[in-house]
Amino acid sequence: MYSKLITSLVLFALLAGCSSSPALTRNRDSSDLAATGKSTASAATEQKISITKGKYVTAPGTSLSFTLPTDFQPASGFAGYESLKHQASILILELPVPDGSQAISHLDEMYTADLLKNKGLELVSKETLTTSHQNQALLLKCSVAKDGITYTQWIYLLEGKGQKMGQIQVSAPEKQFKLIEEQITDMLSTFQWESKSLESETYYALDLPTDWKLAKQFGVMELYSKGGMFPIPEGESSLGVTNLQQTVPAKKRQAYIEKMNLKRNYYTDLEVIDSKDVEIHGYPANISYVSGIETETSKPVVKQYCYIFLDQTVIFIEADQTKDLDESEFEKIATSWKLK
Repeated sequence: MYSKLITSLVLFALLAGCSSSPALTRNRDSSDLAATGKSTASAATEQKISITKGKYVTAPGTSLSFTLPTDFQPASGFAGYESLKHQASILILELPVPDGSQAISHLDEMYTADLLKNKGLELVSKETLTTSHQNQALLLKCSVAKDGITYTQWIYLLEGKGQKMGQIQVSAPEKQFKLIEEQITDMLSTFQWESKSLESETYYALDLPTDWKLAKQFGVMELYSKGGMFPIPEGESSLGVTNLQQTVPAKKRQAYIEKMNLKRNYYTDLEVIDSKDVEIHGYPANISYVSGIETETSKPVVKQYCYIFLDQTVIFIEADQTKDLDESEFEKIATSWKLK
């Protein structure tokens, strides 16, 4: 179960992160990325990294703080940081996992050259690290070619306490990345968890069924259940709201929806039952219903999805269809979503 949950969450974040990076995409979808022809060198090493002195900032929506390199500022087209001078981007996510202390060892085994190649990335090297705070970390150095340009992408995965971990992605054209590689290395060494979570109250309002409450908040994701119970009891309904932190141009929304509806780990025989475009408080949106078979239990399930396309991100609302949370109730909740 642990492997299933963490694999699903991290691969989903990796896909979202790739399509958010302006260095790699600038309004291009991550599924278009092609791997380069370089050879793969997978070398796992243990080493110590220290904290670099400097002014710490806290990544919005997370309890991760770090020092931001020179020439980087908050991004204008996605939730992260960018350097226009170096055409580089930094994306920071706090991900929910069953056990943060087990995450790095599992991901070290999971992230093979073949798996990353399937995601459009070529693995150049892989390093396991130990931070000065005694957190385990995994650094994946990757390469990707697009439109005749070779890009470098580093994926830094940081162990967390409890049910969280950090994922930091840095991307830039290969030539530009070489100019800032030392700065990026120093930046990664400064990442640390705040002793107290800095997650603020939700930035949106949602009309929930009677007795439903926020059950858990994991940085960019909120989970709701009856009575706010967590873990969710077996057989009970729940609903998730995730800020995917990616920009999808209007002309690519349909292809994006089709890909997201049918790319689900641990489900087979996926089929779109219904998909309709709607408007939610002035924003273009889509509500989709997808049937499938859960591979672990072989039980049929209907997934209910809502995509709300804001100017600089996508809000993703999802829930299994149940007697308590049927199509009518799901649409009532989803269409009530609005910024505060």
